[in-house]
Amino acid sequence: MARAGDDPDKTARLGITVSKKVGKAVVRNKVKRWLRESYRKLSSEKPGACDVVVIAKPSAAASSFQAIASELRKLLLSVKAS
Repeated sequence: MARAGDDPDKTARLGITVSKKVGKAVVRNKVKRWLRESYRKLSSEKPGACDVVVIAKPSAAASSFQAIASELRKLLLSVKAS
């Protein structure tokens, strides 16, 4: 989910939610770290003044870093296009 902000000078912000359904604390923290790192590396795809909220599903626990980064990139590109 993404929401356009009122101020175009603001930068994009990322919110991450990973519930206990994803796994134990170690797994949840790994998924959050991977999402934050993917977001950091995708600086060219970041939308302008937009809040991006990512809700990790249980399948994220078995995903690789590349798969998570790819899905996040698709999300950011779709937000940027709208």
